[in-house]
Amino acid sequence: MFCAISGEPPQEPVVSKKSGQVYEKRLILKYIADYGKDPITGEDTKEDDLLEIKASPKTVKPRPATLTSIPSLLSVFQNEWDSLMLETFTLKQQYQQVRQELSQALYQHDAACRVIARLMKERDAAREALASVQAHIAIKPPPEAVASESQNMEIEEQERGINEVVINKLNETSAVLSKNRKKRKPPPELTSPDTIRTFTQNFSIGSLHTSTTPGITSMDVDQTEQLILTGGNDKKALILNKEEGKVTSQLKGHTKKITDVLWLGNPNEEGYDTAFTASVDKTIRIWQKTDKDYKTKSTISAHTAEVTGISVHATKDYLVSVSNDSTWAFHDIHTAQTLVKTESNDVTNGYSTVEIHPDGLILGTGTNDSIVRIWDIKTQKNVTSFTDHTGRITSIAFSENGYYLATACEYNAVKLWDLRKLLNFHTIQLDEGAKVNKVCWDYSGQYLGVCGTDVRIYQAKSWNQLAVFTDNTAEATDMKFGELGKSVYVSGLDRTLRFYGEPTEE
Repeated sequence: MFCAISGEPPQEPVVSKKSGQVYEKRLILKYIADYGKDPITGEDTKEDDLLEIKASPKTVKPRPATLTSIPSLLSVFQNEWDSLMLETFTLKQQYQQVRQELSQALYQHDAACRVIARLMKERDAAREALASVQAHIAIKPPPEAVASESQNMEIEEQERGINEVVINKLNETSAVLSKNRKKRKPPPELTSPDTIRTFTQNFSIGSLHTSTTPGITSMDVDQTEQLILTGGNDKKALILNKEEGKVTSQLKGHTKKITDVLWLGNPNEEGYDTAFTASVDKTIRIWQKTDKDYKTKSTISAHTAEVTGISVHATKDYLVSVSNDSTWAFHDIHTAQTLVKTESNDVTNGYSTVEIHPDGLILGTGTNDSIVRIWDIKTQKNVTSFTDHTGRITSIAFSENGYYLATACEYNAVKLWDLRKLLNFHTIQLDEGAKVNKVCWDYSGQYLGVCGTDVRIYQAKSWNQLAVFTDNTAEATDMKFGELGKSVYVSGLDRTLRFYGEPTEE
């Protein structure tokens, strides 16, 4: 027999009626006096619950000894050992209990984290649904008081689509613009090629958008060249005052990164323009200035995938958008209503960019499978396609005179097309490995800008390279020419806006 507490043969063995365990009598009596429980099962135990065991032969107790003898010292050590065993046994029990409590607490914490994550996801989904509902409520045209529900539906169907009213407006605008464009010549005040060769970075505005998801993805400059609109990977759009060199407004509302931004180019009576932002979250937001700041006027949710590009029509009444869902859509800016959404069996990998022709009757789209397509807006027919590129089309731009089209692909090539002959008459081949994110013309059509790995300016017709800027520390994503080509604005993934022009004396 061995004591359940000390693990040694007991001198006075007793057995518990409740647990059936054998103990050293002095040890179990001391434990019961301290805790009142069985040390093994934890049941309430009293001294009456112990039965002595008649062992044979019975151990004879030694005579009491003094501390000066070896037997007395051994007796003292034995008592100390017994106390130590009791304390160790108690500590082991407490250790096991603490481990169980800790394990349970960790399990509860993990379950709470999962519940919180699910609730946050449901909250975000509810916010998106609420924003979409609010947008649709805000743009829904009021029904006539005397019309029935069926009549309202018929009226709505008649208003959708590019009807005669819209077509007449497009034709009138095109006729006026074409007539004026034929008489237009490059202004004498236009910046000369020799001056552009001297362009340098005059100043920059850095640390824009957040550093956690850095990068400016797109940029536009208003008519006054004082307000600059930027979109970023951080889901926000910023409006900067060039003269003050600081952010004046933050446009928050998108749930994913912004892919394209534009000014309408038609300021209101107070001089404030309307802004547009497109996003990976499948929506386009229209922003207007209120008493304090820019707010979302309406949200267009016409696409089922990432909106990759937008372009404003010359009438300032319509907006075109393209998406990775392989559709392009034509919207009424004032009502935020999608008038037509076009799909084609020839486009299956999605659109990457869009630009409306200056006359406003055709538009160009670039696709992820390296094809540039020209569409008739009135009939939504694909009138021609250019297939000479390799790789995703990153940017397209019509010259202001309407005769030329510049297209860029992700594999270091920019092609120039004559729309009258539908021919590729020149190709700008950049260094191997160079990227092109944007091409743009100045308003006179005399200069072509190309940005990506660096920023370059070419002279039209001769296609001589006039300037190269390498100040960017990451890819340049967008660029714009200022009035009369006197300045160049560049944005990039390095979170910086750069301003180029003639060297200034300081």
